[in-house]
Amino acid sequence: MQDLTATDAYKEFKMDQRRELGIFCWTGTPRHFGRSFSSCGLLKHCILLVSCREAAEAAGFRVLRMIHEPAAALLAYDVGQDSSSGKSHVLVYKLGGTSLSVTLLQINGGIFRVLSTKTDHGIGGESFTQALAQHLASEFKRLFKHDVSSNARAMLKLMNSADMTKHSLSSLGSANCFVDSLHDGIDFECNVSRARFELLCSSLFNKSIQPIRSLLEEAGLSTSDINKVALCGGSARIPRLQQLIREMFPDVELLSSAPPDEVIAVGAALEAGLLVGRDGLAPEAESVTVDVSAADILLKEVDDAGAETFTLLLPSGTPLPARRHHSLPADGQLSSLCLEIYQRFSSERPDLLSKMILRELQPVQDNRCIDAVVTMKRDGSLHVSCADRSSGRSEAVTIAAAAV
Repeated sequence: MQDLTATDAYKEFKMDQRRELGIFCWTGTPRHFGRSFSSCGLLKHCILLVSCREAAEAAGFRVLRMIHEPAAALLAYDVGQDSSSGKSHVLVYKLGGTSLSVTLLQINGGIFRVLSTKTDHGIGGESFTQALAQHLASEFKRLFKHDVSSNARAMLKLMNSADMTKHSLSSLGSANCFVDSLHDGIDFECNVSRARFELLCSSLFNKSIQPIRSLLEEAGLSTSDINKVALCGGSARIPRLQQLIREMFPDVELLSSAPPDEVIAVGAALEAGLLVGRDGLAPEAESVTVDVSAADILLKEVDDAGAETFTLLLPSGTPLPARRHHSLPADGQLSSLCLEIYQRFSSERPDLLSKMILRELQPVQDNRCIDAVVTMKRDGSLHVSCADRSSGRSEAVTIAAAAV
């Protein structure tokens, strides 16, 4: 077969989809943004982005935006679109036909940030198919005394049958495998149970799970730090694989309701649907500039007993402008309460920005509740207000951007 350039491939694809596809949203952007991602790798990535865009446009597609596959999968499940307060961590697990990739993303205010990615090109859906095909070849040899493992034509037939059997076992407890005239006119038929398939592929399942552990260790997180796990890729529908992931994340929501082999395309289509109404979308609109907070904004409470506690009001990287509301418990017998505002860059010690004192508080029987509201504008200026819910006493402070 003659080799096709990227542009030729796009043109051929477009000819097949001309009547059905009006907007194209590319999801083939590499996900390799780990901590070891070098400037050379960044340059190669930028060149690849430009090449993909140019090839698609040369084929006649209108490229609206380049998005990463993990982001597209999360868009399909509407993850991160509620702009909830604080940060959350989501794991995107993709097991395709020829490779496995696990991506850890941080979501903050609807903004996706790739923290780390692990990719293994040594395992994929074909690995499970090959293991099943080798088992079928062994069964044929046992029954008919013919070894077809070195016969390319016979093994191709077994691979095709094994692939169909593998798909059937995702929804059935057993599946029948039939190959017409496999060798010397001999028809081959074999029944494979799901339990047998899982036993044959036990080492592959363990290999498929290991990158998750490595990724979490590299990011310095544990399974309890993950809020959601999204599955994508056709082979992610294998029940045993989903069971192992559930056992690893027992208290985490597993996003698998959408067909795993379609979820990325669905997310890309949703993104394209949001963008199609924009007129004159220029290539420079590809990059969206977002103002974010540079440091964590913390609140330290100091009571009469001298106890100190820090509460994270606004995490670093929060898209601006931002407003967060927190309810803070306090001893009901306190007559005054000192609240100090701090900022913290990375892992450095917090720096004091300002302080507020709620005075003349009336004692209450139960713990009192302090409502704290922090607002940061795009220019970086910070406004913090605190109010005692029972007495209505309040204090507020505004901190200029230069001080933050």
